[in-house]
Amino acid sequence: MSRSAIDRLHDIVLSAQLVRRHAEGLDAKAFGSNEERRDAALFRLAILCEAATHLPADIQAIASEIPWADIRGMRNYIVHSYWQIDFGVVLDTIRNDLEPLMAASTRLIAILEHAEQ
Repeated sequence: MSRSAIDRLHDIVLSAQLVRRHAEGLDAKAFGSNEERRDAALFRLAILCEAATHLPADIQAIASEIPWADIRGMRNYIVHSYWQIDFGVVLDTIRNDLEPLMAASTRLIAILEHAEQ
């Protein structure tokens, strides 16, 4: 069964919140060596990226400030090049990019829910 765009946007918001919680307070070295928190954060990040990948292009276009192609690329890198992950880059992404993505996703949810009424 396919998930709706609203469901996928909720997945993005929830996963972003969980990623931030799992990585909170860790530097790149601690993040890389704490297997439970690292793996939990990477798993939720992969879910977030997968959900974003499956958003229709017309919905992505409403939030053109979000680098959707980069999000797809991060998912592919986590899944297919897992042994080469730079934890500093991951933490930079978590600290700098998740908040704007959550804000855009929340805005898109409101737009889509309003359109359904």
